[in-house]
Amino acid sequence: MKAYLATIPAESLRQKPREAYYAGQKRLFVLVVIAVAVLPLVAINWKTSSFYQKSWLAKTTGELSGFASSRRELIDRFLTDQENLLGAFTELYDRQYLSRPGNLARLFQAINKSGIITDLGVIDANGRHLAYVGPFADQLAGRNYAAAPWFGEVMRQGRYVSDVFTGYRQVPHLVIAVAAPDHSWVLRATINSAMFNGLVSSANVGPGGDAYIISAGGELQTPGRLGAGKAAPEDLALLRAAGADGHHARQQGRYLYAVTPLNGGAWWLVLKTDIASSLQEFYQARKIGLALIVAAALAILGVAQQLIRSLVNRIEKAEQQRMTLTGKVREVEKMALIGRMAASVAHEINNPLQVIGAQAGWVEELLEEGVARQGANHQEELEAIGKIRQQVKRAATITRRLLGFSRHQEGPWQAVDLNQTVEETILLLEKEARSQRIDIRRNYQGDLAPVVTDASQLQQVFLNLLHNGVDAVEHDGLITVTTAKENNRIKICFADSGPGIAPDHLEKIFDPFFTTKAKGKGTGLGLAVSRDIMRRLQGDLRAGNGLEGGGLFTATLEQPGTEMAPARNEQNRGSP
Repeated sequence: MKAYLATIPAESLRQKPREAYYAGQKRLFVLVVIAVAVLPLVAINWKTSSFYQKSWLAKTTGELSGFASSRRELIDRFLTDQENLLGAFTELYDRQYLSRPGNLARLFQAINKSGIITDLGVIDANGRHLAYVGPFADQLAGRNYAAAPWFGEVMRQGRYVSDVFTGYRQVPHLVIAVAAPDHSWVLRATINSAMFNGLVSSANVGPGGDAYIISAGGELQTPGRLGAGKAAPEDLALLRAAGADGHHARQQGRYLYAVTPLNGGAWWLVLKTDIASSLQEFYQARKIGLALIVAAALAILGVAQQLIRSLVNRIEKAEQQRMTLTGKVREVEKMALIGRMAASVAHEINNPLQVIGAQAGWVEELLEEGVARQGANHQEELEAIGKIRQQVKRAATITRRLLGFSRHQEGPWQAVDLNQTVEETILLLEKEARSQRIDIRRNYQGDLAPVVTDASQLQQVFLNLLHNGVDAVEHDGLITVTTAKENNRIKICFADSGPGIAPDHLEKIFDPFFTTKAKGKGTGLGLAVSRDIMRRLQGDLRAGNGLEGGGLFTATLEQPGTEMAPARNEQNRGSP
C-alpha cells in the first residue's frame, strides 16, 4: 500500500507574524482614540448646530408671524382711515359744492399735505365724472364709470377699496371710493402707490427676504422688495393652505413664510425670510467651529499616534524578550530532561556493551586456538559476530533517539505519525518505568491520519508528560497513553494512577516555576514550556483528573483537511 506524504513549510502554518499583529493593534488603538475623543466633539458640534437651527427657526417663525399681524393692523388701519376721511367729507359737503370750480382743489390741498392721496374726483350716481383734481385731468375728463367694476361695488356697499389696476390712466393705481349717505354721488381718491408700497416693503424680513400684498386671485398688489412681476406658484399654494382661519406660518423650501388676510379678506399679506441669508453668520461660525474641531482632532490623533506607537513598541519589545526567554527556558527544560534520561540511557547502553565485550572476548579465544579448529567452531564464531552487530545496532538506535530529541532547531513541519511518535517517546523512558515497577499501557487508535507538525518539539512534550506521570506514580502503578480522533482534532491523553491533582493546583499548574515535586527534583518549568510548545504547534494542553482518580493530561492537535493514506501508520506502529 502506497503512503502519500506531504511536507508543508512552517511559515504557511504558523500564526500571524507578530509585526502584523502589533501593526493591527496600533490601528485599533487609533480607532479607539477617534471613537473616544474625536467623535464626541463632532457629535456635540452637530447636536449644537441642529439645536440652534431648530431654535432659530422656531423663534423666527414666531417673530415673522408677529410682524405679519402688526403689519396687517397697520395697513388695515391706513385703509380704514382713508375711507373714514372720505366718508366724513361726503357727509360734510354735498355734490354741488364740491363740483364748483376751486372747491375740490381747496379740499385736496387741505387733506393732502402728507402726500398720501394722488388725486380726488366727484362722480354722480350715473358714473359721470363731475369734478377732478390731480395730474391725470386730460385722461379722466368726461369719463363715465358706470361700467367699471369698482363703481358698481361702491354703489352697492357704500365703500370700496379696489385692487391695483391700470384703468384709463394706463398706470397701476389703487382707488378708495366712498358713496354719499344717499348714494347719489361718490367721492373717489387715488392712493399714492409709492407710499402704500412702503407700508409693505418696510417690514423687517431680514436679508434676502420679501414682503408684498397679493389679491385673492393671485395678482400682486405691491411689487415686493425683490421686484417680482407676479406671484410664485408656491405662494399661491401657501395661500390655499392658509384656509379660512386667515393666518398661516410655515417653512417651505428655502423660505420661512407668514401670510395673513388684508382688506376684509380681499388681499393677502405675504412675508417671507430667506433662511440661508439669515443664517449666513451662523454658517460661517459653524465652519470655523468645524475647522477648529478638525485641527483639534488632528492634534489628538498626532499625539495619540505617537503615544500609541511608543507604547506598542515597548510591548512588542517586551514580547520579543519574553519569547526569547521562553525559548531559552525550553532549552533549559529540555537539557534537564536529557540529564534525567542520561542514567536510563546509560543503563540501556551498558547492557549491550557488556554483551559486546563478552562476545568479543569469546571471538578472540576462538581465533587464538588456530586455524586447525576453524571448521568445528566456525558456526559459533558467526553467531558471536551476529550478536555483536545486533547489540551495536541496539546501542545506535538508543543514541539516535536521544540525539533526535535533543535537537533544538525548528525544521520544516512534516507529516507525522502520532502513534509512532508517542511509541518512540515511551521507549526512551520505559526502562526507567519498569525499574520502578510502573507499567505503561498503550491504547492507540489505529486509523489516525498523519498530522503536519514538528515531531521533535512534540516529542519533548510527550516525554515531559511521561516523566511527570512516573514521578506522580513513584512505583507500582500504571500509566495509560491513549490516542483518539474527535471531530477534526486528535487527542493524546496521559493518565496515571497517582494521587491526582489538587483542585487548588489546577488553576496554576501551568504557571512557570510552580511545582508540587520535592525540593531539587523539579524546576516547575516543564508544563509551562509544554503548553507553550503545543500552542506554537496550533494545539493545546489541558490538565485534570481522571474519572477513577490520578492525573490526566490531554494534548490536542488539529488534523489537516487533506486526506493522507494510513499506510505509514500501519507500517510503523510496532516497536522500532
